[in-house]
Amino acid sequence: MAQSHPSSWKRHATTTSALLLLGVATPALAASGFTAVTASGNDGNPPSATIDGNLTTRWSSDGVGQWLRGDLGSVKSLSAVDIAWHRGDERTNTFVIATSTDGATWSTAVSKTSSGTTANFERYAFTARDARYVRVTVNGNSVNTWASIAEWAAITSAATPTSGKDRFGVTQLYPSKSGGEAWTLADNALADARFDPQNPITRNSDGSWKMRDPAVRMSVFTSTGYDDRKIPTYDRDVLASRGYMQAANDWKNIEMTGFVKVNAVSDVKDNFAWYARGGKHNNDHSGCEGSSYKAGLHYDGRARWEKETWHVSYEQTPYVTATAALKGRWMGFKAVMRNVTVSGQTAVKLELYVNENADKVTWKKAYDYTDAGKWGGDAGHCGGAVAGMPITWGGPIAVFRWDNATDVDFKWLSVREIQP
Repeated sequence: MAQSHPSSWKRHATTTSALLLLGVATPALAASGFTAVTASGNDGNPPSATIDGNLTTRWSSDGVGQWLRGDLGSVKSLSAVDIAWHRGDERTNTFVIATSTDGATWSTAVSKTSSGTTANFERYAFTARDARYVRVTVNGNSVNTWASIAEWAAITSAATPTSGKDRFGVTQLYPSKSGGEAWTLADNALADARFDPQNPITRNSDGSWKMRDPAVRMSVFTSTGYDDRKIPTYDRDVLASRGYMQAANDWKNIEMTGFVKVNAVSDVKDNFAWYARGGKHNNDHSGCEGSSYKAGLHYDGRARWEKETWHVSYEQTPYVTATAALKGRWMGFKAVMRNVTVSGQTAVKLELYVNENADKVTWKKAYDYTDAGKWGGDAGHCGGAVAGMPITWGGPIAVFRWDNATDVDFKWLSVREIQP
């Protein structure tokens, strides 16, 4: 059943509006910290109302044990949660706040009862912990079994990552760049604005994801996003000089990780390819936006690197045997690209790793190649003075790609900026 607002609630809303007009920000109205919210149910008052910056709207759902969950977008150090309870000055609410880094395993942070004295924000503090997801479970109130929250906000700071491991527990081979770009596959990948699978994906019962398409290009954007109108030039010499294509935080020195399982394949000679250092790969802008280094792991176990100087102009390294055929088993696959110095000039170190037993830890280097400017190429097509110049600049899109595999499960994807 719907719940009406008492006259005292209108007083609180008026007070909040006055504070905003005076430039005084309340915690959740300033910024909730959440990129998305979900809930166990609602009566027409949706969970999104708790982060809309409006104390007169709310999320409501009837029944003991109803919950509201927020996604911080990435793992952060969480030390408190502010909650403005609907009718919080008329009744107390019994609740539990729990946190999770992966959306699967939860740890209780707070278990208590609200004060019942205010409809504005109450802060519930606890010892700082790493968290990406926050869940408040409401076990009724002093009047009825309704769960009703007007606004909430997370109090966070930069997380201290587990040394040498990402949030999935996967070993990191290179240290992260301090303050650098980082992305991991969200628990709700369909709501992640930085991830564009481009084709439909579905969730498996074990938490992994399934893709059924013969031509896959899953894009990951930096926190700046992608906008080709913000790319002023594709001149190769200019890009090499400034170090990026769209923005200074473009994907450049990175470690890309993904775990995949091939269930059905139409051509065992085709491959997975993790690639970056460019934008969209099409014929716009004479194909010059489509630069990349591609780490290729083929379904038959072979591996190699490809250099796409522009779309479409390829050079390939020789094949090596990296592992046994991939079909029917989980396989971890990392691509590392980083700038190095060779004979006083900037070059690019390309490394490919496999985790054959998918234990997240045991990584075997399958390929190591350095592009020092003598590896094919046709940079002159896009203004480069040296045809074989290495692709030393960053780009706004990193891509997890595969072709001719019609049923693939994937999980634990990440892209991370590393120290070069």
